[in-house]
Amino acid sequence: NNETTPARALPGSNRITRLFIDYFEQNRLPWDYTEFSGRSDYGPFLAEGIACGGLFAGADDTKTQEQRDRYLKMLGSTLGGMANTNHDPCYHGKCDTLENLNTFAYLHMVKAAAHAIDFLAQLQDLNHWLYP
Repeated sequence: NNETTPARALPGSNRITRLFIDYFEQNRLPWDYTEFSGRSDYGPFLAEGIACGGLFAGADDTKTQEQRDRYLKMLGSTLGGMANTNHDPCYHGKCDTLENLNTFAYLHMVKAAAHAIDFLAQLQDLNHWLYP
């Protein structure tokens, strides 16, 4: 969020986000922006002005009809999910186990992370790229 993220972290955070978007678009996969809401896994870093970016597979957010329709169009009938339900109904619940893993989503989240890490690892001056 450009209003609450310290200015120092914005350029790098936006660039990291773009790396993930590029992966999904290059692979014709749906994606949605997710607001940085200060979750504990990155909030403290952002608060200190450290650029952050990441992947988010849904948790307890509700999937809209528009999202479901877009996912169906891009992924086919078996991967669109259901509208007006949580993206991950098992989030932090008893059913939040490996047996409930969406392997398609998991595979592409791992590949998107690898895409970003590979890009960042090859930069000659990561600090300048993150904090121009």
